[in-house]
Parts: sequence; C-alpha cells; structure tokens
Amino acid sequence: MKYLSKTVWPAALAVAASALFLTGCGGGSSIAQPKPLTELNAPAYHMQVLWHRNSGEGSGKFESGFVPATGGGLVYTANRDGEVAAFRLENGKRVWHENTDNQFVAGPGLAGDTLLIGTRDGDVVAVSAANGKTLWQTSLASEVLSAPTAAGNIAVARTVDGRVAALDLATGERLWTIESNVPNLTLRGTATPVIVDQTVYVGTDGGKLLALDLSTGEQRWLQTVALPSGRSELERIVDVDGNALITGDTIYVASAGGALVALQREGGQLRWKEDIASEGNLAIDGRHVYATDLNGGVWSLFRDSGDTEWKTDTLGYRSVSAPAVMNGNVVVGDYEGYVHWLSADNGDEIARGHPIGEAINAQPVVLDDNRALILGAEGELALVRFVPNNG
Repeated sequence: MKYLSKTVWPAALAVAASALFLTGCGGGSSIAQPKPLTELNAPAYHMQVLWHRNSGEGSGKFESGFVPATGGGLVYTANRDGEVAAFRLENGKRVWHENTDNQFVAGPGLAGDTLLIGTRDGDVVAVSAANGKTLWQTSLASEVLSAPTAAGNIAVARTVDGRVAALDLATGERLWTIESNVPNLTLRGTATPVIVDQTVYVGTDGGKLLALDLSTGEQRWLQTVALPSGRSELERIVDVDGNALITGDTIYVASAGGALVALQREGGQLRWKEDIASEGNLAIDGRHVYATDLNGGVWSLFRDSGDTEWKTDTLGYRSVSAPAVMNGNVVVGDYEGYVHWLSADNGDEIARGHPIGEAINAQPVVLDDNRALILGAEGELALVRFVPNNG
C-alpha cells in the first residue's frame, strides 16, 4: 500500500483532481504557485490574539490528525513527541503536562473525563483529562491517523489499513473490529468516526461512507460517495478523509475524488451530489454547507439542493484548512499561518490575521460567536477573535 502525505505532496494529489501541476508549451511541468495575499481595503474588523502558547511539536510535515479538544474550561493538546497537556481556555495558562513516551499522530478526542489519542505504532492511548496520566493503551496494529471518539462506554478508532475498531472506554478491551478494502494508493489520513444515536459513521479510502452499529459493528448501510476514474492510480484516488457532518436527518460528506454529497441518515440514500474534490471537514450554518477544495477554493452551497451560492479562488493553492463558521461568517487558515475571515454572503475577505508563524492544517475550533482556537502544524496554539476596527 502506498500513501501520499497531504502536507508534503498536496500538488501530487491535485494533478488528477484539479490540475495543480501545470504543463508548459515546452513539455516541462511546474507547480502552481500560491496566490499572493492582497491588501484588504479598509476592513471593518481586525483579528485579536487573546493568548498564544506553544503546545510542543505538532503535526509537522507528516501528520494531520492533531486537533485541540475543549471541555470544562480547558483546552487539551497532544503532539508527536508523546506529550499531552491541558491549558486554561480563558488565559492559556498550562494546568498540567505529561509525557507518555509514545509517538502520537492524532488527537486528542475528549470522551467525558478521558482523552483518546492515536499513535504511529497503531495504539490507542487513553489518558485522564484531570491530570494526563495513562489509563490504558491498546494496540490496533496499524497507525491511528485520526482522533478516536466515543459514545457511552464505547470508544471507536479508525486505522490506516482500513479497520474500524471499538474498545471498552473503561479498560481498552477490544469489542469488535471491521475491515474495508484499501486501494493501492491513498492519501495519508483517515476520517474520524462520528457517532450519532448508536450508529458509527466513517469514511473509507475507497470513496464510501459506512454506517455501523455501535454495539456490534454490524453494517447498517454502505453508500458510495465517489467512484474511482482515470487510468492511473493517482487519478483514481477517492479517499473520504473528512469527517461526516451530521445534522438532523442529513449527512454531508466529501471525497478527494471529486464529490461532495448529502445523504439521508436513515439508509444513506443520495439527496444531492456536486463535483467538488475535498479532503477536509465541512462546516454548516442554517442554510449553507461550506467546503475547501484541493486547489484552495472555498465554496458555499445551499444545504437543501447543493447549488453553489458562491465560490472564491482568492486563496488558491495556499493549502487552505477546512472551514469553520464563526459569528455568521467563514474562517479558514493557510500554509503561512494566516487566518482569513470570509463573508458568508459572497466569500469576500472581510478580515485577516497572522496569529502564528506556521502552517494551519487543522480546522479552526470555534468556541462561540466570537472566539476560535487555531492550532499550527508545529504545535503553536492561539485563541483569537475578530473585533470591529472602531471597537
């Protein structure tokens, strides 16, 4: 099995999906350059950094599964050196820090008073959210590249070799495992399982969405998001690496193979499909679903039909993060550590900030209408907000 790193080879993926490699008249090739940022004309808002901390070595060049988790007034982080830490949300002050002697690649996922973290060696590590002490560690034999999650007393993790495993949240005992086929060439990354009403929803590297019974692992349904096409293995990449976004009776999910779909939660029937290639998470508000594509385009689609309201290419080829909705508008990060606030009405950039000096791969974590956590690829963590320029 071969993998493409999302961070190291973003252009190699997009040659198939959206022509990120451009061929010149002489037969040579060049990589499309990131669009330069233009000065904003009298923006009404500016970004304010409320606090800034370094949580340790983050996702770097090879991992993209680190996300900050929040709960009880704390923010939790993990890093590739095996460290896990808790910071006060109000001021960024570190509450505790532990080194587990693991090599983490994803997490943490917060499940009550337990943090769940994935390792390069294929383990799920559970640590106490109160002090970071290890509670248990279970081997799944293959890398856990997305944050494990849990509901009730069951934790669920997805491994890079196509397995989904359920573990007892208290002990780490394995309860069930299911397998799915993995293509010869895939992106280096996996979707985090999403659990709603005793059903686990998880994307596969074969371009499908699985719905599994949480208690038994029995398949409830399987729906194709994107079908492989093209002559080369590269062109046939259809990974579903973004998390399923579930609201009401609808599931929104995207594939790197060029499909963003809305599915019926009960049964998985297709409601609509649009030709958008995305490898990240989606975001929604009351009327729209938002996505970033492989070329850095940001899209706003109507939730009920999939019709495009707007698309902006102003951040083209800037390795834009997955979007989040903040105070009624759309926020994304880019490879230079800039945070962009886009109008939900038309996609115009209404504010910008530079809170950290490294790539922002993780989806911003919006806490409320006015604050978001930003995690950098090397572990920088910042709490930001946008404020009126006359305020």
